[in-house]
Amino acid sequence: MTTDETRSAARRDLLRFLLRSPLLWAAAGVAPSVQARPELAVPASAGEALDVFQIERLARQKLGLPVIHYIANGADDGKTVQANRDAFDAWAIRVRRLVDVSQVDAGVTVLGERLPVPVILAPAGNQQSIHPDGELATARAARASASLMIASTVSNHSVGAIAGAAGPLWFQLYASPDRRLMEKLIRDAETAGCRVLVLTVDSNTRGNREGEAWWARATAGRQPPLPLGNFTGYDGPPRVGDMALTWDIIDWIRAHTSMKLVLKGIVTREDATLAAARGVDGIIVSNHGGRQEESLRATLTCLPEVVEAVAGRLPVLIDGGFRRGTDIFKALALGASAICIGRPYLWGLGAFGEDGVSRVLAILRDELKRIMQFAGTTSVGAIDATRLEHRVQGSHPS
Repeated sequence: MTTDETRSAARRDLLRFLLRSPLLWAAAGVAPSVQARPELAVPASAGEALDVFQIERLARQKLGLPVIHYIANGADDGKTVQANRDAFDAWAIRVRRLVDVSQVDAGVTVLGERLPVPVILAPAGNQQSIHPDGELATARAARASASLMIASTVSNHSVGAIAGAAGPLWFQLYASPDRRLMEKLIRDAETAGCRVLVLTVDSNTRGNREGEAWWARATAGRQPPLPLGNFTGYDGPPRVGDMALTWDIIDWIRAHTSMKLVLKGIVTREDATLAAARGVDGIIVSNHGGRQEESLRATLTCLPEVVEAVAGRLPVLIDGGFRRGTDIFKALALGASAICIGRPYLWGLGAFGEDGVSRVLAILRDELKRIMQFAGTTSVGAIDATRLEHRVQGSHPS
C-alpha cells in the first residue's frame, strides 16, 4: 500500500469512528435512536426496526450471555451455521420488467393450511429463558398474522396452553426410547387440535454446542430449571433422543395417530426417496440450524436434490439461515413449498416480546412481496428456477 493509500485508509477509519460517536450526533440534535447508520442502529421499539438484523442487535444487548449462546450457538466451529447463510449468495435473482405487480399474492396452502405468507415458525424450546411469556407470546404473534406455528416437545408451556393462544398449530415430536412417553405426547397434541405431527430425525444424539454447554455449566444451580409443560404429570423422566431410531418409527407413529406426518431433518436425495416411499406427508429440509452435526452442507444447497427426489409427491419445506425476503424467494424458486424461521423470531421475542415476533413476521412478509414485485411474480406459483441465476464463487453477475 502506498503512503497516499495509507493516509486515505486512515481518514476513512477516522470518519467511521466519528459517524459512530454519540457525542457528534448529540451535538447535532439527533435523537439517540437514530444515532447510527441503519446497519449499526438499535431500534427503540419494534416498529422502528427496519430488518431482522437490527432486532437481533437489540436482543443481544438485552439478553444474558447464556441465553444468547442458547439461541446463537452452532455445532463445533459454527461453520454449518455460516454455510446456511452463505448459500444464499450463490444465487442471483433474475428480475423482470413491465409487469403489472399492483396486486401480489404471497399466500400458499401447505398440508391443508392456508397461509398468507409462506413463512412458518419453526419449533424452539425453552422460550421462557428468552421472555417471561415464552411460547405464549410467540403464539399470540403468530395468530395475529395468521401464521402457522410448530410447538416444540421441549416447550415451557404445554401444547394445550400454546394452542389456546395460537392460530394454526403443528406439534414437533422428539423420538424417545420410552414409547409410553411418545404416546402421551401424541395424545396431548391431538387433544390440542394439532393436525400435523413433525418428527425431528436429526437428533439421535446431541450436537457439540460448546458455548451453550460452557454457560450451562457456569450457571448450573443458580436458578431453578424452567418447567417443561409437555412432561407435566408424566411419571417418568423426560427422555428425548433415540440413538436406535430407524425408519420403522414411521409405521409405529402411523399406528398411534391419524395426524399427518412430516419428517424434519431430511437433507439428501436418498433419505427423501425413502421418506416418500414410506408415505410421509411432508419433509422439512433442515440441519437444525447448524446446531447438530457440523456437516458444512447448507440446507439451501440440499434443497434441489430433495425436491427432485420427491418429484412433487409431497410438500418440501426448509429452514436454516433465512433472514431476508430475498432468501425466501430463492428457496421458493428452488422448489420449497414454504420456509421456516427459528432464530429471527427468537431474537424478536428477546428484544420486544410478542411485538418483536410480530415485527419479524411483518418485515419478512414485506420484503418477500417487494422482491416478488421486482421479479414480476404476482403469486408464489410464478416463482420458479427461471427466476434464479447460479453465481460462480467470487464473481458478480453483470
